[in-house]
Amino acid sequence: MTREHDVCLLLEGTYPFVSGGVSTWVHNLITGMPEIDFTAVCILPSSKEDWKPRYELPKNFSGHRIIYLHDIEDLGRSPLGRVMKRDMRTVARLHEQMKKWCFESLPPVVAAFRDNHFPLSELIHGKRPWKLLVDLYNPEENSDSFLDYFWTYRFTHLPIFKILTADLPRARVYHAVSTGYAGLLGSVARLVRGRPLLLTEHGIYTKERKIEISQAEWIYKTGTRGVRLEKHLGRFQTLWTRIFEGLGRLTYRHAARIYTLYEGNRQMEIAEGADPEKVEIIPNGIRLEDFQDLKADAPPAKEQQRFAIGFVGRVVPIKDVKTFIRACKIVHMRFGRVQAYVMGPTEEDENYFKECRELVRLMRLEAVVHFTGKVEVRKYYPSLDAVVLTSISEAQPLVIMEANCAGIPAVASDVGACRELIEGRTEEDRALGPSGLVTKVADPVDTAEAILKILTDARLRTAMSEAGKKRIARYYRESELIGRYLEAYRLQMAAPDAEAV
Repeated sequence: MTREHDVCLLLEGTYPFVSGGVSTWVHNLITGMPEIDFTAVCILPSSKEDWKPRYELPKNFSGHRIIYLHDIEDLGRSPLGRVMKRDMRTVARLHEQMKKWCFESLPPVVAAFRDNHFPLSELIHGKRPWKLLVDLYNPEENSDSFLDYFWTYRFTHLPIFKILTADLPRARVYHAVSTGYAGLLGSVARLVRGRPLLLTEHGIYTKERKIEISQAEWIYKTGTRGVRLEKHLGRFQTLWTRIFEGLGRLTYRHAARIYTLYEGNRQMEIAEGADPEKVEIIPNGIRLEDFQDLKADAPPAKEQQRFAIGFVGRVVPIKDVKTFIRACKIVHMRFGRVQAYVMGPTEEDENYFKECRELVRLMRLEAVVHFTGKVEVRKYYPSLDAVVLTSISEAQPLVIMEANCAGIPAVASDVGACRELIEGRTEEDRALGPSGLVTKVADPVDTAEAILKILTDARLRTAMSEAGKKRIARYYRESELIGRYLEAYRLQMAAPDAEAV
């Protein structure tokens, strides 16, 4: 019999192959529970990229598997064309469920996909899948490009087919760290293995995918060159969005418990169909000893000749590095004595990185703004006077907690839990005072004003520094928060098996 692990993490585009806040959280969760035996299914886009672990894998993490969503080489071919008419009826039934976002009859669909062992190539290639695709397109009423419809179908359905037939490790608990494809796999695990599913959402997956889809140039959109959000999405963008919305609701339905980082997330999950009784807030935390006492007390303003600000995060559109660069231009023009560091991986979206570098060149900031790539941020924190986040979407950024723990004020756009982290969540928390300033989203002027206010007022910097250190020590101690997950694991590990499909 295959080995049974305590917990199987279901990870999409994160640990251990992609660095970032969520991956760091996963790594700290595993290392913080040496008594729990972890494995994982890691969902990645394609094997054509060079995926290497970015973390030293803990001893209690082993046997992880990888699903490449868009690989077609591993599909195999069935020379006998084994997909029969009854099989295509199953696929058609799945489409009807996806169209209505009603997954009441998902168990028989999952059972059919797994028991019949459909050759995935025959669900993508061949006469019967082609006929189904044409029927779904409905050429008599549809004037959109069939070629665009074909590729949209391919890129949305192949990952779903792969997830439905994926090989699952045996585990006592399955824990999805997002909805989307990881959440779908968690729902399949719940149905097939009969073991509990837990869900943690750092950012709301469907919201973040909507932002990405609305900005994507590779999704066909009729009649416009521009990009508009949500209510003006094109037909194919809307299709992608509805699929991710449906996968979110599916995950909420099958999860025994749903954990999120702050009240704003909780309300969004409930609005998207999550049972309020299932949803619980467990904020992120950090190891205080890693960041305390990194930074010496700031000298009086008249003694400080140069200032440094830092942006910590991936160089990708959702982090809106361009707003940070534009804010740096304003600060440099009005203040002059500042250096800015963009600290984070640059390889995830190479085109966006090139655009950011070009923007630095056009604004003549080559001597001011420096891209460091991925670095050990603790080596930079002692020299920083402020940390800046300009993201258009965040959950509960670790960088604000790290910076505040080190005594560095933060400037952050008003997204996710940034306001709670900077201004406090409860009345008692708010009484500590602000540990930085909250700004408008995608607003370089507002961002620059906040940076300047902090840099030019030594007394304010000191007050914000003290407030941040107290807030993190009191409310965001990692060991206490990991203990709540350990308690949840133990509770669900002891749960009886549910009936499997």
